[in-house]
Amino acid sequence: MNFAEYFFILIILITMIGCLVTVLSGSLIYSMIGLVVTLFGVAGIYIYLNAPFLAMMQILIYVGAITILIAFAIMLAGPMYKKPKEWTTSAKLIASAIVSIFSFAVLYLAVIRGIWVSGKVQDFTLSAKDIGRTLLDKLMLPFELISLLIVVSIIGAIMLSLLSRREK
Repeated sequence: MNFAEYFFILIILITMIGCLVTVLSGSLIYSMIGLVVTLFGVAGIYIYLNAPFLAMMQILIYVGAITILIAFAIMLAGPMYKKPKEWTTSAKLIASAIVSIFSFAVLYLAVIRGIWVSGKVQDFTLSAKDIGRTLLDKLMLPFELISLLIVVSIIGAIMLSLLSRREK
């Protein structure tokens, strides 16, 4: 095995560990940290696939902005020591197991019975520099509107937290 295969196995292990921490953790904060590790693992997969622009967008948008919004949602959720009783019903556990098995079966059949086209893939010569030039030259207004939307959402979360503290 060469270095690239070891790198791929390492990235997959990091992503899987992050997924398991996200799903199996009893704390929302630890779940969010597991989500961050998972999203970094996905960025590593993009780097392995030679897509540096997608890797950087993964880190900037998902690891950065979306994780901050999730952190604000966790902070605004209320006390963590109260656990709702509806989470502990066995009917929900059975229903989730049935939905999971059904989803896996449908996905398995789609992969097995699917028609896969084989052939040579054309070379993709667009670089991250070209994409950046396009974003900052021709698509400046949408690019700035997205950054403004993220700033407004952060300010809104701060205002909601301040208003909820005043009401108590």
